[in-house]
Amino acid sequence: MGAPSSPSSAPPPPPDEPSPRLLRLRCAVQHYEWGRHGDASLVARLAAANDPAFQIDPALPYAELWMGTHPTAPSVVLPAGEPLHDWLARNKDALGSAVKGGDLPFLFKVLSVAKPLSIQAHPDKALAEELHGLRPDTYKDANHKPEMAIAITHFRALFGFVGIEELKDVIRTVPEVGGLIGHEDAGKLITVKENHGDNDAKSILQSAFAKLMMASKETVSEAVNKLKDRLNDESKIRTLTEKEEVILSLERQYPEDVGVLAALLFNYVKLSPGEAIYIGANEPHAYLSGECIECMATSDNVVRAGLTPKYRDVKTLRDMLTYKQVFPEILRGVPVPAMEPYVRRYTPPTDEFEVDRCLLPPGEVVVMPPALSPSIFLVMTGEGEIQVDSILDGENAKEGDVFFVPANTEVKLSASGHASMQLYRAGVNSASLKACNTVVTGKKIPAANYVG
Repeated sequence: MGAPSSPSSAPPPPPDEPSPRLLRLRCAVQHYEWGRHGDASLVARLAAANDPAFQIDPALPYAELWMGTHPTAPSVVLPAGEPLHDWLARNKDALGSAVKGGDLPFLFKVLSVAKPLSIQAHPDKALAEELHGLRPDTYKDANHKPEMAIAITHFRALFGFVGIEELKDVIRTVPEVGGLIGHEDAGKLITVKENHGDNDAKSILQSAFAKLMMASKETVSEAVNKLKDRLNDESKIRTLTEKEEVILSLERQYPEDVGVLAALLFNYVKLSPGEAIYIGANEPHAYLSGECIECMATSDNVVRAGLTPKYRDVKTLRDMLTYKQVFPEILRGVPVPAMEPYVRRYTPPTDEFEVDRCLLPPGEVVVMPPALSPSIFLVMTGEGEIQVDSILDGENAKEGDVFFVPANTEVKLSASGHASMQLYRAGVNSASLKACNTVVTGKKIPAANYVG
């Protein structure tokens, strides 16, 4: 829906200006149609707090706040308005020796979800390169997009395929799905066992999913309407399950969409504030509702196949998925010893990023030791001060403020006012960076050759 609300850029400052250790950023907003409208959106409220000139339009959706250097919606450095990417090109030392490529390897976001996002997956690097080469207008970069979502409010999502027993239950009790899958594949799914060979089980599930997703529009429309009518009738004589209520909600928002039926094959995930999930390459998912912090490798590649008016690449999605049948691990962050009890770290199994969540009561102080990589800080709530490298004059920090901190910089946070200050920090995965510096066969691996 239109272009993002982006801050304007300005000419760079003179090249002999010393490199600062703390930068204020102004960040862009994406107005995707699934976003929350007006000041009901956390994204809108943060953007307005970040920029005094930002006006919230109650008729507009405010879906995502982007913090980083992705060219689709780049952040700019205040006060001049120079794009952060350009500033980094002039100040390469800010990235540290651990980061190669001359740019941030991660993209940091806030999402405000009012309406379900598409059923989608993100390609691995090899597939991303292939898709970008074939269809650069749709797949605009050649990078993979592993991502992690940390709930700010209660957050709902679909993620990954349900286990064997739940899948059998769907086939037995939802004739609308069984009918589209067909008698042969439905029979195979009913008889497959938990310890069945992984490749055989994957093959059966892939075949069934493909038949469902590639069924004719007329057949899908008829099946969705039958399911809707049946559940509405049954709701008069029994209490529907939470998953069935989700299905009816999806149908109201995306009538006659195959994604309504496909949702029955996916795990329904409920996150409380502070809980998170990691989404690796080629895993199906769809965010349903709520607000979250999201961090990912710097990419905007999305392969969609349902619950969307956008382009659907069903064949690519069918072929790329892992077809793993497991409920996702719920991450709750791990206390960071040097910063306890105020900081919890979320470390995904990917090199590009990690996220710290800091909850600092009024009057308290926490010092974050220098990181080997650059960081972006977002103040979610509260107020206080941020200082770097023991410089006496810190910067005021309040709700909506976003800061860039170069690599190898100590950060001291202090909270003031009557409420706790809540901040989120994104940086390169520190566990991976430390692993880069371990000795292997008597030689140290240069970190610059590891993170990209």
